Amino acid sequence: MSIEYFVEGKVIVQTKGDNISFSKGDIVYNSEKSIIQRGAETGVSYGEPRKIHPNDKPISTIDVTLNLFFDGTQNNKTNTQAGKNHKKSNHKDDSYTNDYSNVARGFDATDPSAENQVRVYIEGIGTEDLKSDDVFPDVAFGTGDRGVIAKVAKGCIEGAKALERKFSDVKKQINLTVNVFGFSRGATAARHFIYVATNPAKIFSTGSGFFALSPYDAPSLKNAVYMKEKSSLADSFGFFGACLAAKKLQIASIQFKFAGLYDTVASYGPNHRGGWGFNDDTKQLSLDAIGNGKVNFVLQIAADDEYRDNFDLTNINSAGLYGLEFTLPGVHSDIGGSYVDGEKEVSVLYCQKGSIINDIFFNIEEECKKFKEILIDEGWYKDEELEIKSFYQSDLDPDILWTKDSSSFYGIIGTRVLSNSYDKVALNLVFHYSQNKKTGGVKYLDSSLKRHQIEEEFLTRIYNQLTRYTNACNDLRNEYIAKYLRGESTADYLTEIKKISYLDFVDEQDLKN
Repeated sequence: MSIEYFVEGKVIVQTKGDNISFSKGDIVYNSEKSIIQRGAETGVSYGEPRKIHPNDKPISTIDVTLNLFFDGTQNNKTNTQAGKNHKKSNHKDDSYTNDYSNVARGFDATDPSAENQVRVYIEGIGTEDLKSDDVFPDVAFGTGDRGVIAKVAKGCIEGAKALERKFSDVKKQINLTVNVFGFSRGATAARHFIYVATNPAKIFSTGSGFFALSPYDAPSLKNAVYMKEKSSLADSFGFFGACLAAKKLQIASIQFKFAGLYDTVASYGPNHRGGWGFNDDTKQLSLDAIGNGKVNFVLQIAADDEYRDNFDLTNINSAGLYGLEFTLPGVHSDIGGSYVDGEKEVSVLYCQKGSIINDIFFNIEEECKKFKEILIDEGWYKDEELEIKSFYQSDLDPDILWTKDSSSFYGIIGTRVLSNSYDKVALNLVFHYSQNKKTGGVKYLDSSLKRHQIEEEFLTRIYNQLTRYTNACNDLRNEYIAKYLRGESTADYLTEIKKISYLDFVDEQDLKN
């Protein structure tokens, strides 16, 4: 924006105080005669320019960014820090025994002192800080007081509180940008948040004012937000908008700029695929609300090797050209993090009851040998990590028991030591796209970005190969954006981008190491 003055005569500016001009560009004076500068006391001084503060703009609005991080099921950074010896931990397999997820790492890396930026972390489904995990129904089904919808309601409330703490004294109106991040069911929560924040709130009116009902607690007034006057924010931006209005924040506009999703898995309710009179997860939670340009850019990183029987991936097809989905080798936590580095994992990979009938008619030993070869050939295990043998369930950790049968079994047991370094690949991809001013504009701490850099020689080789794949996907999307801008059809974008596979860019032997 420029302002030019054309004056036929003189321009005289008089002030009793200072006359200060700020510019991010040049300040230019042109004269057909002399340019005269006088200072009554010390003459004319020159020096380094003062930094222009965003809040000093000669306009009535400021630009503010809210970054919302929704962690995954049984992921909780406070509990991880407390450790597995905490009195509220089961000491085996809960939020206290996990390592940090990539959502937690992303939150910690976000610069808390950056101007006009705030961050909010919502702990994972089934968890609360320094409390025991709630396995049923929260962990099992993603429902309940610590379920997906409850966490979204908390995100709305805590997001408004964070903005109030930093900007309650600001007199200008706020142009608010919202970025969301999530892993697993936390990615589901991030997507459901977009739905809640782009649909009208349910309002209960009283003689003294209005209550915006919580998306989890409605139709009760529990956790409802009170507004003395009905706000257009509640109509346009739902329960989130009502929370902002209740804090008396002056919001001029809201845009949802970036969604960074690590392997969205809803697994919501007892029948998440639909049927028996239930809609599937996507419809129940309106997970396609990220589509139609409601979010400027949606990035999803999906796990190619996850066993999806009860762990279905929710794609981002609804985002269309506004989305970019990378499918990387690995399983769920290879993408979203939380593996404990160096932890020993024991798994029963295949077994049958040990019996003469099974030995004679099904040749269990031969079946086990064939399956073992497949596991080694595909890179899941090394030969020394697999054992074919007879065993009783009592020989194993009680956590991996699958039946009360006391019979002996014959099968394959895999034992391996886990590494959590590979999850840096997905984390760095999210860093890359979310800090780009066009797609996210998140301000991170340089020290955190450096700490999460990929430095191991082997992992660097894998990362470089996968970067060729992600660049190919990104280049194709850019081609389709150019088509869109030219008015050409982009209907086959999703079909074409799914044809690009990381297998065309990586050395498969590297993936087996």
